[in-house]
Amino acid sequence: MTAALEARVAQLERICAHQQRQIAGLMQRKGTHFALGRSTLNVNDSGAVQTVQAQLDALSIRDNIPILYHHGFFSAPPIGADLHVAFLDGDRSKAVVVASNHQSYRMTGAAPGDAGLYAQGQTIHLTAGGILVSGNVAHTGNFTLNGNLSVTGSVTAGAGSGDSVTLQGHRHPANNTPPTGGT
Repeated sequence: MTAALEARVAQLERICAHQQRQIAGLMQRKGTHFALGRSTLNVNDSGAVQTVQAQLDALSIRDNIPILYHHGFFSAPPIGADLHVAFLDGDRSKAVVVASNHQSYRMTGAAPGDAGLYAQGQTIHLTAGGILVSGNVAHTGNFTLNGNLSVTGSVTAGAGSGDSVTLQGHRHPANNTPPTGGT
């Protein structure tokens, strides 16, 4: 084999090796359409779309992955949340989080057909028997109740100027007329 031919063969081998590396890179990018990851920082909620940093495997951390939610729902998954990441067209550079969960806070014990909202131990649990709420409830605006009210614990009502009425301290005269001062 002549020196010119050997040089040409070596050049073709380098070209083939380079193309094989490019193909391998493309195949890696055109991998699976989904991956499980874990959030590594608090979400960035300052832009038009909430984003998160996620560790996808032992060697791969991706930053600024958009998180999608159904309209009307919001969340800020804590650090360590499990993330289901989808890759558009299997391209790992086009990632989006489509679901999240945190194993420590996950609601357990739901019956078939139940649904609800939960966050760090606070729940709104929709069941066949009714709606169960755990945690403190703060409400702004008017509240209308049609039906009976059962209360376990104390009830305090105030007019906003320091006047308050408690069920234990408020007394009516025996004839059921409006109370007079001090009653």
